[in-house]
Amino acid sequence: MRGIVVALGLCAGLAAGGQARAGEAAQPPRLVPPSPTDGAAWQRYVQQGRESPFGLDYVFVLDPRFRKPEVARDLGGVVGVRWVNFAHVGWGQLEPKPPKAGKRSYDWATLDEGVRQWQQYGVHIMMSLRLHSPWGTAKPSGEEFTYLGGLLSWIPKGGADYLPKPEHAQDLRDFIAALVERYDGDGVADMPGLRFPILHYQVGNECYNELFWAGMVEEYGQCLREVAQSARRACPDVKIVLSGVGFEQLYGFYDREMDPRTRAYVESYLPKVGPKMRPFVKRGDEFCRRSIQFPDYDILDVRWPYYGVIAAWRDALQRAGREDVEVWSAEMFAVLPLLDQMILQYCTLQPYPTPSRSLEYIRVLRNPNDRSFAAINRWYRAMQAAMIPKYCMPALEAGSKRLMMGWALDAQTPLAPYPLGVDGLKSLTTDKLWPAAYTYKLLIEKLDGISACRRLTVPDTAYAYECLVRGGRKVIVAFCDDHIAQNHDEPTGTVAIAIPFDAPSARLTHIVAEPDETEPKVETLRPAAGRLRLTLTELPIFLERAGP
Repeated sequence: MRGIVVALGLCAGLAAGGQARAGEAAQPPRLVPPSPTDGAAWQRYVQQGRESPFGLDYVFVLDPRFRKPEVARDLGGVVGVRWVNFAHVGWGQLEPKPPKAGKRSYDWATLDEGVRQWQQYGVHIMMSLRLHSPWGTAKPSGEEFTYLGGLLSWIPKGGADYLPKPEHAQDLRDFIAALVERYDGDGVADMPGLRFPILHYQVGNECYNELFWAGMVEEYGQCLREVAQSARRACPDVKIVLSGVGFEQLYGFYDREMDPRTRAYVESYLPKVGPKMRPFVKRGDEFCRRSIQFPDYDILDVRWPYYGVIAAWRDALQRAGREDVEVWSAEMFAVLPLLDQMILQYCTLQPYPTPSRSLEYIRVLRNPNDRSFAAINRWYRAMQAAMIPKYCMPALEAGSKRLMMGWALDAQTPLAPYPLGVDGLKSLTTDKLWPAAYTYKLLIEKLDGISACRRLTVPDTAYAYECLVRGGRKVIVAFCDDHIAQNHDEPTGTVAIAIPFDAPSARLTHIVAEPDETEPKVETLRPAAGRLRLTLTELPIFLERAGP
């Protein structure tokens, strides 16, 4: 049994004797990035952020849209993420030409600009490396291709990562060493204005997918070893992150195994996975299981942040003799799952039921001019915000050390492929933060400095996680999830609970769920006979002791 026992409440809402002051002003944020000129406060913020789990993914720093100053300002300064993953930091982009007469043509200007933008808010940086070079990468045979075989093989052959040509193997080693040296903060050949070291580098993205890695798993192991050795020669403190790994089997979202309703949903769609995709999924599973046995990495990036997936990969690491490896969730989609036309496990088919009108919602959410857009977008953005704690809490309980929420940006355009039009924390179309961003801000403010997370025993369809955070504070994150995917015009699930609470009053903070809201609503509750009685909905809440 997990944690303490929570009894079923006797009524829907607050029980008799409980009182609330609705609309009480929210407490000031605990986390505001100090100015770099504020010596002690700045150093403390940076040091604490290094251990924080809360980050941001899908910041394509070499893309000018992601280097607009307001992106780092809003997501680093306002939301307060403590980490950011610079996606697609490419060898071919940073060294666009081969060396001539021993002279290199590294172009650091764009990457330097991105580093300065995010470090001014005290945000720690992980770089996800892409190793394709138009002049330096060898041509793969394509023997391992599955869904991109035949006429489509030009796609991975022309742009996927692969081993360097033998004559350029040393050029790749030198590039990695120069990259790490520039940002390691040791005072030797550092980037001008570097505020603190960058020490985390991921070798490729989802290399089990031929779209991103055009070779076999043993060839990836060879590349991993070369990159790791070159990086560590430049800086012994560097940490190497293995390319993201995924399973063929679907595991549970909140538990090791799927709940019965979710299992029935998944099993109804698994037969619809395309015949060309089945070999891809099988090959990917085998690729990932083999890759974790390589000795040259420090951190495993698990796809996705579900309790069952993280638990299963931790078991696999133990069997591989790699108990020393940290598990991160370096890629997370801030999305209410919707089922697209293509059925593929862990891509469109998740261990989380999807609305029956998913295709309609994907179409409408791309187009602000659609007459249904306002109503559906309002519902969707509330549900997207609700998913932020729903993704984070099982991952924290399962032992993930970093949660990189993404995408950073989305855009409401008719041609935006799912989920790129609906999973951002900020809209490029409106230049505004979505409710999910303010909910993530709230979660970071409440849980930064977390040292323990345990799931409490609650009635079926209720979920409550008790967290111990910096200063000995306890915060409970609670919500309802009935494992039924409702459409936007259908009622969502609720469950009444009574939770033991030993303080004279409790502060209940709601997530931000409305597109025009930026601050959460707060209530003060008074327990009756040592229990808080309330009704949980699909929108999570935070509970903590009120007052001193």
